[in-house]
Amino acid sequence: MEHKMESDNRRLSRHEKERERDIERIREEDPGFIPPEHQPRSRKGTSFWMWIGVGVLIILLLIWLSIAMFTGDTDVNLITPFPWV
Repeated sequence: MEHKMESDNRRLSRHEKERERDIERIREEDPGFIPPEHQPRSRKGTSFWMWIGVGVLIILLLIWLSIAMFTGDTDVNLITPFPWV
């Protein structure tokens, strides 16, 4: 069992070691200190609000292109490298 504890201690990251040192320093001042359990948030993927923003931008682009096509003002100057094309 000791061997497993040693390997677990070696696996601690630098951030976790710093956190443990901070907890020990606080416990010296306050022996009854109970550190909060940190459970990192799992990545669920893309945010809901990002999808809303993407949808709004696509709708605005479609409106802009539709108005440009109906008015004939697309602001595109076609320059072809071959004049016969």
